[in-house]
Amino acid sequence: MIYIGGYKAEQNQGIYALCDDLSFHHQICTDDGTSYFDVDQNGIYTIIKENEQGGVAIYDHKGLLKSKALFDKKPGCFIKKHDDKIYVAYYHDACVQVFDLQLNLLKEIQFESGAKCHQIAFFHEGIAVVCLGLDQIIFYDDNYQVIRKIHFPKGSGPRHLVSKKDESEIYVLSELSNELFILKNHKIVQVLSIKQNDIPTSGAAIRLSEDEKHLYTSTRGQNLIKHFIREDIWKEAQCYPLTGIHPRDFNLKSDSVIVGYQGTDLVEIITLDEEKNLKETIHRAKYDKIVCVKYD
Repeated sequence: MIYIGGYKAEQNQGIYALCDDLSFHHQICTDDGTSYFDVDQNGIYTIIKENEQGGVAIYDHKGLLKSKALFDKKPGCFIKKHDDKIYVAYYHDACVQVFDLQLNLLKEIQFESGAKCHQIAFFHEGIAVVCLGLDQIIFYDDNYQVIRKIHFPKGSGPRHLVSKKDESEIYVLSELSNELFILKNHKIVQVLSIKQNDIPTSGAAIRLSEDEKHLYTSTRGQNLIKHFIREDIWKEAQCYPLTGIHPRDFNLKSDSVIVGYQGTDLVEIITLDEEKNLKETIHRAKYDKIVCVKYD
């Protein structure tokens, strides 16, 4: 099943479950502000907006509301269920919240104003919070005490990261400088561009293949996905121009890429060839302002 969600649009709102060919299966919810959500076998965990308040909601896979909580905050930009907790990052309110599975607030980590917390990642020693506005990734232990900070070039704006399963390498995409940072032992060892030219653009999403030999990044002004391959070092293998405008999110399967667009009423599936390069679009569906794509 493929799941898509985003901002309220004229023709769609909330989160949708689609078949593998992007045909409609059912609608999970009609909430406003479903700009990011998470999916596991037990449910769908989503950011929502209601009466100018940001919040969190949990639905089962059929669309039954299980729990909801609202706060005097703007909607978060990232949510992830991990073990028995739910984590939410707030871009506008410079904080991270941790909930139990009944949406009771367990912890709120405050950051300095303008931190622009954009993602929470999970490591064996705790969590990492990607702070776009601070040009930092801050690591915390299980008691939410700071372990270390990784500093990036001023104005680069780290947005999202992925890592190898053994955590020996971390890959960070920056929104403002449109770069891919390769880190070993928490040090930057290589920097690659995710853009094609000097047309204004901003980095959006990053994905790592299951075999950890291929990286994919999107940037949303130049509307492209780049494919990087691991040889002796990471190298660019392909720069693929996309059909739609503003590819805010995409997700990676073994044989294809699912792309959602914020600026075009389009979701599409693009096949991968034997070298794992993007090849051709095989399925399309009309949904507008899609900014989160998941599958199970």
